[in-house]
Amino acid sequence: MILKFVFTTQSTNGVIEKILLRVAKATNTQIGLSRDSENLYAYIKGEEDELNAFSSALAKELPMSVFLKSLNAEISEEFKDDLVRDFPKINLPPCPKCISEVKDESNENYYNPFHHCEVCGYSVNEQEKMENGKLFFEKLAEKLKEEGKIYIQTMNGKFEISTNLENAERIVAVDLASVATYFMSFEGDAKALGSIEKPYVKLKTNLNFKKEYGLSTPAFYVKLPDCMVLELLCDALGSEVKLLGLKKTDNPKDFQFEVDNEDTIPVAVVSDTKYHDILIESGDRSLLEKYENGLNKEVVAKRGYYKCISGLEKSVLFKDKKEGELKTSAVYAGFYGVISQWDLQEKTVMGFGLYKNEESKVLVSSPKFGIIEYVDFNFAFKNAEEVFASIRAMNETGEKLINNYLKNNENIFKKALNASFETKKKGVAYLWGVIGVILGFDNNIDGAYEKLINYATSAMSKKGPRIDYKSEKNVLNPLWAIRTAMSFRLAGVDDYLLSYGIIESFAEFLSNLYDGFDKETPLDGALMVGDLFTGELLNKTYTYISKNHKVYTPKALAISGAVEPYGECVILSNG
Repeated sequence: MILKFVFTTQSTNGVIEKILLRVAKATNTQIGLSRDSENLYAYIKGEEDELNAFSSALAKELPMSVFLKSLNAEISEEFKDDLVRDFPKINLPPCPKCISEVKDESNENYYNPFHHCEVCGYSVNEQEKMENGKLFFEKLAEKLKEEGKIYIQTMNGKFEISTNLENAERIVAVDLASVATYFMSFEGDAKALGSIEKPYVKLKTNLNFKKEYGLSTPAFYVKLPDCMVLELLCDALGSEVKLLGLKKTDNPKDFQFEVDNEDTIPVAVVSDTKYHDILIESGDRSLLEKYENGLNKEVVAKRGYYKCISGLEKSVLFKDKKEGELKTSAVYAGFYGVISQWDLQEKTVMGFGLYKNEESKVLVSSPKFGIIEYVDFNFAFKNAEEVFASIRAMNETGEKLINNYLKNNENIFKKALNASFETKKKGVAYLWGVIGVILGFDNNIDGAYEKLINYATSAMSKKGPRIDYKSEKNVLNPLWAIRTAMSFRLAGVDDYLLSYGIIESFAEFLSNLYDGFDKETPLDGALMVGDLFTGELLNKTYTYISKNHKVYTPKALAISGAVEPYGECVILSNG
């Protein structure tokens, strides 16, 4: 009898595969593994009682994953085993098996923060082990309760851990129940937070949080314990403490050890789609190393600390110790990287390549006509005076708008005139920085951009005012967005709602671009890549387009970072 498990997952990092192999070995069951571009298949051969034993053991050991969309099982006539057992080395938060072992008094690794296995763990000394770990963590927890702060090394950095959240840079919730108590969280948030990848998710605080902690902070980046140190500390704290504040420190005087981990913790964005698809905004822990298909020749590419070495058999994406730069533009590198990951070379797709400090473009690729640059985002202003003059020159309505803005927001108007427009921001990030300056968020482009993003992320509404985005001769005209934002400021719309509308309306603009092109020339999907895609822009763009069309993002990677070096390798291998 053969039982076939079908895991719909983008990830090829070996986590599910290694758990399947371990469970098969423990239950003395024959297993075969195979996969295609979207599914991992596990074939389990045995008698009915053996299959039941395997299924029961797997249910206990299999964690949630941000990349696991579904799991099904069916009786199969075939048995396949053609998956090469070659998995990359990654840092990964504790798996369910290891967590159960460190909390089992009869286990030799009881309260051992260095315990890990072939599936999970971090790069620590293999011989490292803590004796009397229970007593150590109880004392650590007691000190935290009494003094309000401790300073410790975790597997992901050195932190001041505090029960006072006033100066917290990030928050650790001891469990999902604590998240539900203090934050506005939903089904998709729980899945992301509880996954084996343990990403940060930005969550809005609720009334319980504001009452108990006396803070008006609208939102925090939140995670669950993502290493054994935090796991055991939270366990030792018991039910008295629900949230812990994290702040980086250079002196973890209360607990120190050596760990080789330069990975950054993933930040997840939970989409508003029907199944709450989870997207990775940034970060690389548990995502790198990563193997991709081999290319036509041996090539190397680098962007920042991310590097790709491609050969005939496979391409290896990883994080290097030294920085480097792409030889091609990031927008094309990212575009080709996603196309190669999803085998879209013979498809007609529209790609949204949007970056903060590099050029951005909307591209269309087709085997019929190659690649065309559909929309550009090239514009710049010397200062706010030029912005106001350009709006005046548009038409009579524009001139009236500037006069009314000066009359009703004189202080903001004058502040904008003295603002610095010196920045590395480009394209839409630059535009949003300009809008932020005009709205009085800050006296420089960079600061105004960051505040606009934070306001939008913290907005309580799910619908903002409609901001005009219009392209003329295949270039976005920034003046329409600026003037409509000014109009809503005159109408009294607050910073949070207005910022949300600025981002939401741009996502609608991108979705409309896709639909308009698709009506004339049918498309096979949309592609999203680039570090401008964060928070609500990532969520809304993905949600709007995926409602009726297929959307491709970097496969089991952050929306930008490692995919660009891989894409450049693709370009170079075809050159």
